[in-house]
Amino acid sequence: MQQQIKQATDPQQKSELKNQLNDVHQEISDRTQKQLQDFVRQNPEIRQAERNTGETLKR
Repeated sequence: MQQQIKQATDPQQKSELKNQLNDVHQEISDRTQKQLQDFVRQNPEIRQAERNTGETLKR
């Protein structure tokens, strides 16, 4: 898709392709966030371990 944007000569077409690419990026981001939230809910001990590690590093 990025290649299509580079090759596009019509400004309107270029803009539409950029919007489509942004939509794809947003969809990937949303899905990733949901997957991470589900993972954290299913593995609460990991979140706790991360907090403990952070506190240890501060000392």
